[in-house]
Amino acid sequence: MRITEPGRPRRVSQADIARRAGVTQAAVSLILRDKATTIPEETRRRVLDIAREMGYRADPLARRLAKGRSQLLGIFTYERVFGTAQRSLYHPFLLGIEEAAEESGNDLLLFTSAAMSGPVRSIYAGGENKLRLVDGAVLLGRDEIPADLEQLVDERYPFVFIGRRFLDDGREVPNVSPDYRGAGRVLAGRIAALGHREVRYVGANSGLPATADRLAGLRDGDLVVSSSFPKLDEISPAFVRELRESGVTAVVAENVDYAEAMRNVAADLPIAVAGISEEDADEHWSGYGIPGRLVGRRALEQLLAAVEGDGDTISTVDCPQHEGTTLTRA
Repeated sequence: MRITEPGRPRRVSQADIARRAGVTQAAVSLILRDKATTIPEETRRRVLDIAREMGYRADPLARRLAKGRSQLLGIFTYERVFGTAQRSLYHPFLLGIEEAAEESGNDLLLFTSAAMSGPVRSIYAGGENKLRLVDGAVLLGRDEIPADLEQLVDERYPFVFIGRRFLDDGREVPNVSPDYRGAGRVLAGRIAALGHREVRYVGANSGLPATADRLAGLRDGDLVVSSSFPKLDEISPAFVRELRESGVTAVVAENVDYAEAMRNVAADLPIAVAGISEEDADEHWSGYGIPGRLVGRRALEQLLAAVEGDGDTISTVDCPQHEGTTLTRA
């Protein structure tokens, strides 16, 4: 029978079972955890029957804490992940994280802390590390707070950032990132094979490590690569005219949004995309993809290794090349 209090049921405890069975609470704990190697089989069966009759349910938090871990892993994002504008950016990463967490028997907790100022969130808003609620966390976001990462490293808190990030002293924090440099090197070879020499990289985020990696990959080849970072509404016929007058014969766009803006004002311009999201992978764009789902899985797996005090701290995932139809001959 279930023990009740006036007005509502109360969770049956191991002490309740011990009293009914006439054994110690320690014996009940061993039996329920299948560790009762020295307890008579008759006693074990009696305790299990009583636990079933009383409706006993194990407390998952107590079980996890007994193992020294909560078996909860966190996801912290510096920007919102549910807005429609961010869906194509974060959604594949989150799918991969969820799949790997499910397979490993861990639950996920999404942190949506209030912003300190404007749209950017902070792990330490309020003065304490909110991520201490979980065993470790995967971090995402373009507008991270460097002081947050510095403090996490100083605390030796297990975390993995999706995308390369660095501390002020140049140290790279634990991360998993798409191999933009390797993919850019391959794309540069494809562009050169089509007869192009002068190429312009067009994007929005000049200061991101991912941008530096994309450009480095393109420049590893035989191309002359310049770069521009206009807003989308600044891409105009005049902008394209300046490209052509400077000798540029092909454009590498940071993402599909920039590629579409270029195509709208210059339908004949050869274009490749250095970061086709998985949700745009079936489109006609040439370039290479962002393996978001695989990156998310790798990040969660790497985090689990970090929680155990082992494993790599930095890794990359190969980016798939997309043939497409938008990168044409010079």
